[in-house]
Amino acid sequence: MKSFRPSDNGGTGGDAAFDAAPSSLDEAIVSTNTAASHSTALVVENDPKSAELLRLLLETDGFRVITVAGGEEALDIARRVPLCLITLEVHLPGMDGWKFLLKLQDSLGLASAPVIVISGRTDMGMALSRGAAAVLEKPLQQAELQTSLTLLGLRSNEALLAEIQRPLG
Repeated sequence: MKSFRPSDNGGTGGDAAFDAAPSSLDEAIVSTNTAASHSTALVVENDPKSAELLRLLLETDGFRVITVAGGEEALDIARRVPLCLITLEVHLPGMDGWKFLLKLQDSLGLASAPVIVISGRTDMGMALSRGAAAVLEKPLQQAELQTSLTLLGLRSNEALLAEIQRPLG
């Protein structure tokens, strides 16, 4: 499996700065199963900066995050790891996000995790008709993501309380 995340070298390595994390699907499954699997999110995003932003935002809300760059990898993980959320860029190399959504719907039991399409330009009607629970546009705003997570019932009580208690300004 070629999962990716930006390396911790300060971002100076460009696209070559990706490493395998986790290095195998089995590692992802083991680490997911040892964490609270009901809070595992899969980020399907081929842009490293967007993937890192989503990872950070979702981890702030208490999710364990797995990132992948392609639809084929995402389907493989969705078949083997219990997920509570999938975020999806539709413009992917190989299997694009539209085909991923269709295959996800065709796979019995995989369609239970809501999919939030996050893309620069996308047809909201097409995304919703193919099974997406929400559609957000890039550049992604934290408040929009949090609103979607709240509407989907995916924000933890702790995250909501922290937001309410945070001082204004």
